[in-house]
Amino acid sequence: MKRVIVLLLVFLSVLACFAGCAEEKKPPKETTEVTTSSAESETEPEETVDNNYVPDLPEEKFSGTFNILCEGAFWGTETDLYYEEASDDPVLDAVWRRCEKLKDQFDVEIMVTPSADTTTALKNSVKSGDGAYDAIVARMPLIASSAANGDLMDLKEAEGIDLTKHYWDQSANSQLSIANKQFYTVGDIITVEDSCTWTMMFNKGLAERLDLEDPYQVVKDGRWTFDYFYNTMKDCGIAKPNDQGEWDYMATYAFATHRDMAYGFFYAAGLSFIQKDGDDLPYLDSKDNEKIQNVLNYSLKVMRDTQLTIDAHKWVHVNPWATILTQDAFEEDRALFYAEVLSTIINLRSMDTDFGLLPMPKYDEKQEEYITFVNPAASLVGIPIYQKNKENARRSGYILEAMAYYGHEYVMPEYIEKAIKGKSTRDEKSIDMLEILFKHRMYDLGLINDWNAYASGYSDLVFNNKNEFSKLYKKVEKSIGKKINKFVENIIK
Repeated sequence: MKRVIVLLLVFLSVLACFAGCAEEKKPPKETTEVTTSSAESETEPEETVDNNYVPDLPEEKFSGTFNILCEGAFWGTETDLYYEEASDDPVLDAVWRRCEKLKDQFDVEIMVTPSADTTTALKNSVKSGDGAYDAIVARMPLIASSAANGDLMDLKEAEGIDLTKHYWDQSANSQLSIANKQFYTVGDIITVEDSCTWTMMFNKGLAERLDLEDPYQVVKDGRWTFDYFYNTMKDCGIAKPNDQGEWDYMATYAFATHRDMAYGFFYAAGLSFIQKDGDDLPYLDSKDNEKIQNVLNYSLKVMRDTQLTIDAHKWVHVNPWATILTQDAFEEDRALFYAEVLSTIINLRSMDTDFGLLPMPKYDEKQEEYITFVNPAASLVGIPIYQKNKENARRSGYILEAMAYYGHEYVMPEYIEKAIKGKSTRDEKSIDMLEILFKHRMYDLGLINDWNAYASGYSDLVFNNKNEFSKLYKKVEKSIGKKINKFVENIIK
């Protein structure tokens, strides 16, 4: 069964590389229906993936330590890479077993060096030429900064890494490349990007009590759309004020979430803040602006209805960790739907009422795929530029490849089992939902780098109940091209 579960994760398809031209030349206007987005219309055909592929790892030894610079305990990154002993926690135990496997096979000891500022730490290491780190695993914005500093090598130049294989995330490869170079990516080497995948949950007990249609079947039928989601919330009649007649954090809502849901709806509609042209270079395009305005209007209708949805970040004055309030609402049967990152789901597996997992709803039924995004709190993997020496790059390449493959074999089965298992039962249908979730994930360079505060500015519009997208776009388009071009110049020099 574990083998079956882990194979579900490898159906990661390549999302769109958006067509267009370089920044200073705007692409020709296309006649595109509002309901069609770049991500939907230009997705490349899926390639056949050999899910049983076993890498041809060398028999030689890479003796010594393999030092990985990372952010330490942030989102569990450190224990994703190294655990020093056997553990009762099946995921941590799997990480330990992978370390032991690498030790036996390559005579190499995995070592993690934590740093709160990996960008500065790597920059100083490159300046000094100490060659201290064999690899780096850092949060998306930080590792993007390291690449822009010229401190990372192109992973495609590292012998031993085959990024086309199923244990590397093909969506990440496609969306995060710059000028066809891959300075950072992710895969089964860590679980952080899975933990940071935006996910929908529903309370099974409440759904049965309200006599709702089976959400799993609605998803499979392709009817799980923005309209279906909204109408279900409005018509189910579950929302009610607290015992004092107030709509506060103790009331009952149809939907519990927080401000990142603005991105949840945005990416679920197949949108992206930044596109990439035929030369694999990022640029800003206005092609989808009408659709973005439609999604913004929808987001405001859902998120700012205080008798329908509780937004955790509207209650930070009550609890600085306001997301706990929405988690409590879901756990206490005071919310029918709940959207958060996947790691939260694992924490909820002890709640009394059973619940299920769902993908984000689609923009409409014309949209072919369910799409979600990976929160930039997730980490990516890279190799420091000073390892570009042929033998050093080869060593780093083969060890990272082995870590990704054995992560797929050892770690991911336990991680998925932990995500879908409750107190005493396994939610078999949630396995299908996880497959859908992981199949089409968005890693948006525009969100990761937030050039000209475009992505964060959009989130602010939703949070502050403003629908002035055209004003935001006019503000950012004046100079965002220069920042993107500067980034590209720095990263590929």
